[in-house]
Amino acid sequence: MKIKAEARFVHGRYRGYRVPNQYSVKNPEELKSLGVTKWIEIINGRELNPPPTLDSHGFQLLIEPTKLDLLDTEVVRSQYYEQCREMLLKATGCLEVRGGGHEYRNGFGGESGPRGVKPTPNGSGGAYALGIHADMCAVVEDAFLRIIPDERHFESINIWRSTKLDELIKTMPLAVCDMRSVDPNDIVFGDGMNTGNIKQYTKVVDQRIVYSPEQRWYYFPDMSPEEVLIFRQYDTRQETLNLRTVFHQAVKDPNTRPDAPMRSTIEVRMQAIYGADTDKAARVDRFKRQISSRYSDGSDCDWWSGPIEAYDPPQ
Repeated sequence: MKIKAEARFVHGRYRGYRVPNQYSVKNPEELKSLGVTKWIEIINGRELNPPPTLDSHGFQLLIEPTKLDLLDTEVVRSQYYEQCREMLLKATGCLEVRGGGHEYRNGFGGESGPRGVKPTPNGSGGAYALGIHADMCAVVEDAFLRIIPDERHFESINIWRSTKLDELIKTMPLAVCDMRSVDPNDIVFGDGMNTGNIKQYTKVVDQRIVYSPEQRWYYFPDMSPEEVLIFRQYDTRQETLNLRTVFHQAVKDPNTRPDAPMRSTIEVRMQAIYGADTDKAARVDRFKRQISSRYSDGSDCDWWSGPIEAYDPPQ
């Protein structure tokens, strides 16, 4: 089974440059043409045989039942995080799992009423991600020094599932791209935002892709409360840029009924720890030198980390 859906790619003119956002752009008119909307074919990942894995495709569907109230953020931190560590240990064969942080998604940003974003239990932004992106790049290694201090390789993994324990995910499923189908030359770095705290968004450097018909997209329709989608966000073991991350976006399934319930999901990010990262300093330098630090108008970029100074939180 396949569906077709609209997806938002970065414009090809940004190859080799940093993509600005509404806070860093010099000319607001540029915002109108940052991206390109394309129709993409998305394959039912359940039909893949053998099933996709983190190592083969960059994503994997797990059966991991839980009876926890995932909308209670204290329960999430005190109990669900431990379940997440256990599932990553089984799925990856890593030595240990460190870190932990989570966000919720429950509506469309910029809309009000039943379809709009509702307040989340932990104050995260809550909006469905409607542009193709990968949340992390080598810049994140600076922030992870406190989590991974002993020069070990790590893989940051997103653990994505419904918070509703009594219904299937019927609205805006997540489309994920087979990492092997992405040409490294189509990857562009962008000025991203960490939306984990709606009171103060912070600067991150994310990744986008230019459209190519060679890219292979998958989704898992009607995910049940027992199912968990895990996917790679950043892997220090991978020298090839496209194998370090999985690009993704929420998409509109044309089979969704107009009266289908809004999706409410939780995504937990944790780091699977592997063996020694020999000559780490040289590797990190090598990875960081791939990141564009200049905008297309020739100006230097200073968007790396810290609070977004002009951010105005919703009241």
